[in-house]
Amino acid sequence: MSFDRSLARCSFCGQRPPEVRRMVAGPGAAYICDACLQLCNEIMYDPTPFSTKALELASRPPVVIAAPQGLTQDTVPATRPLLRTITLEMEQKQQGMTLFLHQLQWYEEHFELHYLWMRPPLSSGFAFVPRLIFFLKDNTGKQWTGDRGGILLARPELAGDASTAMYQGSARFRPLPSADAHTLVVQVADPLGQFEDPPLHTWRFVIEL
Repeated sequence: MSFDRSLARCSFCGQRPPEVRRMVAGPGAAYICDACLQLCNEIMYDPTPFSTKALELASRPPVVIAAPQGLTQDTVPATRPLLRTITLEMEQKQQGMTLFLHQLQWYEEHFELHYLWMRPPLSSGFAFVPRLIFFLKDNTGKQWTGDRGGILLARPELAGDASTAMYQGSARFRPLPSADAHTLVVQVADPLGQFEDPPLHTWRFVIEL
């Protein structure tokens, strides 16, 4: 699988090669620039447990990366056995945004929800990286919260025009639902949507297992 290095961004600050002196490539699409590497070295040798620099680095928003070339479901190496797939093809729209639930995937110890999120692009210079928060509940009363190690990839090639930003994401949850679970209610919130006028309501999907 090939990677377009022109899409490289520092995984710590989000800057691209023209904006930094040096960029070190890590596994997959992970990179670190010389400035962030220097900052990490200073934190490592600072005896203060919670130094100002360490707290500043930890408080930075996650960096959304562009998907590597050729990254499709068919080309990703299988690192764990996929036990079951439920194709959902469910979508909801509100205030210029569309959330499309694609698949629910069962593994040995966890399950994943795969989705596409289409929204207006954020204004230039805005530091907040968009993300979604999930709350799941099945018919037995079992609940799952948070994104549990999910990922969010920018997919500009899927957007129809410059007025739309497209993201491909997945959210991981554990443990698996019990054998008595037949219905899964998925509620999804956009934290940034609370600042919209009017505020965005929570997306709500009902999935039959």
